[in-house]
Amino acid sequence: MDKIVLKDGVIAVAMALATSSIAIAQESNPPIEKVIITGSNIKRIDVETATPVQVLRREEIGRLGVNSVRDVIDTLTSSSSSALSDIGGSNSFAGGASSASLRNLGKQSTLVLLNSRRVAPYGLADYNEVFTNLDTLPLDAIDRIEVLRNGGSAIYGSDAVAGVINIITRSDFQGVQVRGNYEQSLKNQQFKTKTASLTGGVGDYGRDGYNVLANIEVFHRDSVIWRDVVDDINPGYGEKFSALAPGSGLKFGNRGAPSTFSYPGNLIGQGPIAGCATLNSAGLCIYDRYARFEAIPKADRVNALVSGKLKLNNDIDAYSEILYSKTKTTYIGASGTYGSTNPDAVWGDPATGDGRLFGYRFLSPASPLNTTGEPLELRYRFLDSPYASPVDSDQYRVLAGLRGTWAGKWDWDSAAGVMGSKTKMRNAGALSDSGFKAVVGDYNRTLAGDPDCEANFPGYCEYTAADPNFFNQLYKLGQTNSPEVLRQLFPEQGYDGKITQYFIDGKISGEIGKISDRAIGLAIGGEVRHEKFRITPTANLLTGDIVGNGAATADASRTTEAVFTEVNLPVTDKLELVGAARVDKFPGFKAHASPKVAARWEVTPALMLRATYEGGFRAPNLTESAQSSKFAFDNGKQDPKRCSQANALADDLRSQAEALPASDPNQALLLARADIVYQNECAKGVASIVRNNPGLKPETSRSATIGMVLEPVKGSNLSLDYWHIERKDEIGLKSTEDLLAAENDQPPGVINRAPLSQDKTFSLAEQARYGVTAGSLLSTSGQFENVARTKTSGVDLSANSRIATRIGRLDLGLNATYLLELKNFSSTLNDYGDNLAGRYGYSKTVANLTAALQTGKLINGLRLVYNSKTSLNDDYYDDLYTLDGCQQRDWSAAECRIKAYGRLDYNLSYEALQGLTLSLYVRNITNRRPPLDLRAFNADGGGVIPQSVADVQGRSVRVTAEYRFR
Repeated sequence: MDKIVLKDGVIAVAMALATSSIAIAQESNPPIEKVIITGSNIKRIDVETATPVQVLRREEIGRLGVNSVRDVIDTLTSSSSSALSDIGGSNSFAGGASSASLRNLGKQSTLVLLNSRRVAPYGLADYNEVFTNLDTLPLDAIDRIEVLRNGGSAIYGSDAVAGVINIITRSDFQGVQVRGNYEQSLKNQQFKTKTASLTGGVGDYGRDGYNVLANIEVFHRDSVIWRDVVDDINPGYGEKFSALAPGSGLKFGNRGAPSTFSYPGNLIGQGPIAGCATLNSAGLCIYDRYARFEAIPKADRVNALVSGKLKLNNDIDAYSEILYSKTKTTYIGASGTYGSTNPDAVWGDPATGDGRLFGYRFLSPASPLNTTGEPLELRYRFLDSPYASPVDSDQYRVLAGLRGTWAGKWDWDSAAGVMGSKTKMRNAGALSDSGFKAVVGDYNRTLAGDPDCEANFPGYCEYTAADPNFFNQLYKLGQTNSPEVLRQLFPEQGYDGKITQYFIDGKISGEIGKISDRAIGLAIGGEVRHEKFRITPTANLLTGDIVGNGAATADASRTTEAVFTEVNLPVTDKLELVGAARVDKFPGFKAHASPKVAARWEVTPALMLRATYEGGFRAPNLTESAQSSKFAFDNGKQDPKRCSQANALADDLRSQAEALPASDPNQALLLARADIVYQNECAKGVASIVRNNPGLKPETSRSATIGMVLEPVKGSNLSLDYWHIERKDEIGLKSTEDLLAAENDQPPGVINRAPLSQDKTFSLAEQARYGVTAGSLLSTSGQFENVARTKTSGVDLSANSRIATRIGRLDLGLNATYLLELKNFSSTLNDYGDNLAGRYGYSKTVANLTAALQTGKLINGLRLVYNSKTSLNDDYYDDLYTLDGCQQRDWSAAECRIKAYGRLDYNLSYEALQGLTLSLYVRNITNRRPPLDLRAFNADGGGVIPQSVADVQGRSVRVTAEYRFR
């Protein structure tokens, strides 16, 4: 199966589902019960409401072949790639966690609830973003997931700008259930995930007046190293990853070649250091750079939930809930490198607020390691550095409450509880600045100004190590170094984060009158919440001693209060209006009111129209407004004053290399330098120094939806909803791209560059030849501001049909989201940038089509996942990946985009014995590769990491066994 096309067919299939005239299976219905629907505080019959809510029930979740709550959220068509995943969290300030993001608005604008109440945020902030860790929520305890696909601030308060994900756990479960599953890639068996769960419940609430549920879930995922799977990378990225392959079809020069930054190292112009096991054709020592690049980190999790309810009398119930989770994610880091021509590392010193600079130096002509008599370039890899970076986290929530009825018509509910998260993140593979000076040498002692040096080696003296014993002191190149020396050079560093929240809430809802015989519903309530948040870096981060590493700190607390109300007004027997408002008071800000109005009009029994309008907000979190500081490193940035010149130089270097015979050792050197030149200026790391701002305002939003629900025949329905969200006063920073695009207009100190005399990318002659007039980019400085705005809109389409056929019941389903517009405001333009719908990372159409046929005890299911094509370019400032930019790289128009992609999955479930169910899930049954993404592969400059795990994972199989004792 080479192609899966889903364009106009999405609409056609949806209409076919909705207008099917096949006879519908008649099923007995349980007694009608009023329940709370996500997005409302008023109980009602479980039907389509004025607010669009997507519901994933336990049966549907079981057919998705997922291993975690994060996996479930990823299947939503409204979910976006801006969420954090523990898989890609090694470079995050909040590694070891996963988040949710709806509508491309970020993880802070999506509120995650468990049984309609908040879960404590993760113990570390991802820079300034505070979020719920989805990995701490037990999958097997879930009854359903309700997704409110418009804002929910009028009901739930801050953070619900893009929507709400409400996870509802099982209730009234009795008996014991054991469940286990194993998932493995058939293409590369290193990809393995195992989960097991045990669920038990006692007490029939209806008969006994109580029920207690307990669930424990264990998760394990193996680590995968790129070296073990990289041979299966899409051949479209190059026919073969070899050291010297001009004309072989490689699109990225020396990409993927063994690295000359090796162990025991190379002295360029002199030769490899003694003890090297592998040499290239140029006689240089090489290292397999894939050997410690990690594709998937090892993860171990234990999630536990205990909940219970007890009938105290006919009017009052007591309930309680305990949630506990322990997670550990262990990242493997690549060995650090040292190169005399590397750009100086720039970072910040939190103790002084100043930037710091780590200098890479040539070996002195007087060094005993140097026999050339002139400055000597060193290329080295610290293969003896520590590589494991564990992140341990504990999370909990304990609550108890009472609920009941009053006067026979008022429902009330009140609870109090405590919740929190504690996280410890450690890394031991980065250089200590003080340790380097102690065991390697002081890079600040150079021969700059030395008349003999300047006369003999013009242009090199600034970067030549003056100490002859540089790299020949306590730390020995390519030799066994003592644990004490390694601890001094690579000390343990990281963060301890802790957040604690106490809360008490209450609400009451019921009937306050009638219009004709239709009840007017009213709900009122409030809550008080106190939170403490502390993020403490290790001492060496606080003093700026870890080379190139940022530091984030926070130590603050606050108490917030809120009151809310909601009215359900049945104007006629067909028209229902809903009004809601919530007022939240945060310290330091005026009370904020979030209003909502909604309408539901049942035009006919088969057609319902609905619309909502709501105001939302997000209060500044404690890392943004309270005492905090952040010193970060912004990677992969293009320097508009130097990148085009670097591209031209890199192209010339590659042309020179291709003109040489393959046996010429200078060919490898030219190709390696081309990669370094590109990385230095077009995939650059820039230090970012940021402080908190107590004068911040809350982010605010306005969201609206209008849509319809159609049920042409019983058992089939279709919903179509247009949504629009505008968010303003967004808290953040002016992007590096925005600052650089208007560099000449920035105040002094905002953008910092090195002098041209310290240029390590271009020689003096190359500066003149390529027109280089600005020094190397070092850092940016600022504070959090209400700096941006975003607007986005689109259409959600859902269709479901349950059809009785001669061989069994057929369930069909479709969910699709079409992104009409996504625009970010630019302070440089003083206007919105380009529409990003269809641009890199933002497919216009995302769709899931499912079919499940139940024949007796056997269920066969198919699921089609589709993402439409995108271009490679980003917003208005991105000229490297436009068609013109691609042509300059010799990429074709087809390669300058990511093609549409469809993946087909298969699910089989069989009740083999009474109580025993066996399931098989095959992901990507056609074994289709994701389309080429040359931008992702190119983003690391001289890097080596393929563009996606899915590219080498291929087809995978998940087997599940579930047994229920009764």
